[in-house]
Amino acid sequence: MRCYTLSAAALIFSGPAFAQVKSKRYCDGATGICYAGVTNNNVLFGIAIPDVKTAPFDTVLQITSPSYNGWVGFSWGGTMPYVPLTVGWVNKNANTTIYSSRMAFGLSLPQPYADAEYTYLKGTGFNSTHWVLTVRCRGCSQWENTEGVLTSLDLTKESLTFAHGLATKAPAQPANNRSTFNVHSSFGHWSVDLSHGKNANFDKLVDANLVDHLPPPVTSTPSPTPTTTQSTTPTSIPVPTNTGIPSSCAGVSNFHSPVLTANGWKAVKVAGDLTQPRGLAFDSVGHLLVVQNGFGITAHTIGPDGCLTTSKTVIEKRNLNHAIVVSKDGKTLYASSATQAYAWDYDAATASVGSTPRIVVSGMDNKGHVTRSLAISPNHADLLIVSHGSNDNFDYDSANIKTGRSCIKAFNLTTTPTDGYNYARGGHQLGYGLRNGVGLAFDGNGMLWEVENSSDEIHRTINGTTTDIHMDNPAEELNYIGDPSLPNTQWYGYPTCYTVWSPSLITDTTFAVGDQFVLSPNATFADAMCASRSANAKLAFQAHSAPLDAIFVPTSNANSTSESLLVAFHGSWNRVPSTGYKIVEVPFTKGKDGEYVPSKLGAQQEGDTGSGYTDVLWNQDEGKCSTTVCFRPVAFLKDDWGRLYVSSDSGGGGEMLMLGRV
Repeated sequence: MRCYTLSAAALIFSGPAFAQVKSKRYCDGATGICYAGVTNNNVLFGIAIPDVKTAPFDTVLQITSPSYNGWVGFSWGGTMPYVPLTVGWVNKNANTTIYSSRMAFGLSLPQPYADAEYTYLKGTGFNSTHWVLTVRCRGCSQWENTEGVLTSLDLTKESLTFAHGLATKAPAQPANNRSTFNVHSSFGHWSVDLSHGKNANFDKLVDANLVDHLPPPVTSTPSPTPTTTQSTTPTSIPVPTNTGIPSSCAGVSNFHSPVLTANGWKAVKVAGDLTQPRGLAFDSVGHLLVVQNGFGITAHTIGPDGCLTTSKTVIEKRNLNHAIVVSKDGKTLYASSATQAYAWDYDAATASVGSTPRIVVSGMDNKGHVTRSLAISPNHADLLIVSHGSNDNFDYDSANIKTGRSCIKAFNLTTTPTDGYNYARGGHQLGYGLRNGVGLAFDGNGMLWEVENSSDEIHRTINGTTTDIHMDNPAEELNYIGDPSLPNTQWYGYPTCYTVWSPSLITDTTFAVGDQFVLSPNATFADAMCASRSANAKLAFQAHSAPLDAIFVPTSNANSTSESLLVAFHGSWNRVPSTGYKIVEVPFTKGKDGEYVPSKLGAQQEGDTGSGYTDVLWNQDEGKCSTTVCFRPVAFLKDDWGRLYVSSDSGGGGEMLMLGRV
């Protein structure tokens, strides 16, 4: 094993210079390169740059980590999505430390990123206590943002924000720099004064310390690539000869991780090796359209048994990350990036679009929760509904309805301005204080419901004493939005009021499941004020389940007049043991007034999920699931026979299944 003597400068982890997470200049005695250094989570991050004023320029990144970290990642833009990410870990097979160039196209596993070029520098390696990655990067000081506009490290600012994430668990294939790896167990943001890392003779220093003896990272196991088998697209899809759930689909491998179903349900895998499949839609002739996150949109022909046959690329556009919907007349395709919603002229017969998209909505935020959900009201074909999540875990500015975040809005497609609507200023409101309402569903009356991802890492503070209650609080929520054609200015609580899932963790007050509470009650805003000021959730879900989609289905068969709501629980990232990674059923009843309500409204008890919803599909060992292990339900799509196509963006497989009653 090749062991390295790590320089003294690289081992300063806990000194006062770094206690307040402010950068200081340090110089590596072995190489002569000086860095702007910051220590966070016992990891030293050093950034070296030439003495220049504007980008683009080469950079050097040095990560010095305790050996217990399985991987450490560095964000050049201070956030996770749409910026270059440098990830490092130990490759013991090659007796060294390797880099992995990545970019995330949402809050999902970052994908390999080819637009940054890396070269190893001296000092890269590991010993019994630490590992070091030192690399030059070309392409980390300037990159294209979500809409293809150049973004740069701005050296005119006194400091810039960077970020990191790390985990103790190593990547699945440490010798492969395209390997999958689990979600971070810790992360942080911090400011750096890059003037501390300027080197007058930067190029000379770098050239003197380049190394060519380190083996290149192994890439023999490629990451999944989009299915783009080209074919002559039929003008109509064959009428199914089997409207049930097939026993298997020809040429499709087994599930990456086995799934189980409740009695009366059956699931079969219909596709794999997709690139983080997210939103799904049918066009007017029956092609199944799939948003492959970080790639674009593909169209898949469905065979007589419901399995997928041929496929083709419809749109290659890496910033499309989640939402897709087709107009009622089938002639327009809508999809979204973090900041814009687009419209393309669409030909269903050939599954092709016009060359230039139109911007329907713009001005959305590119930070935090960057997946925008789109829907078209079944009763109002001229309304495009757009959900916008928060820009951080606690987005306090979104409490102002005019901010245009943590809310849902509707836009009239018949009066779209030439340059599109501005999200915050245009359209009409459909509720705010909705932290991250990714899943939208219409009941049998065409009324809109939302499933919401609530906050992470929360604490309750009473009289100056803070208690960690995040493991099972706050609950995820099911919210009633109502008629999408009518403005709804109700506040649903975020970022002040949260819903209780585990009352036993909140010991200062007696709560029941579904009650609302605040994090730090005070004279200005106490728990009791939530009930009078915010719209309460109609149903609470297990904390950290991460509901991403919902759809109403008949409770027993296609002729039934009653309905259930199926909800896709994408799964937790910061709970031990893991939770979610399943599909659940919420029974609904239709009251005398004709409105739909959850059948067990208000009947939940802590730990008794059956009083509000039941599991339909789940993974074998939910508690051990992660972002790379287990089927992670994302989106639903129902065909004319009541069968559901369900996507999973797990880094372990890029799968899609068919689910139905039997």
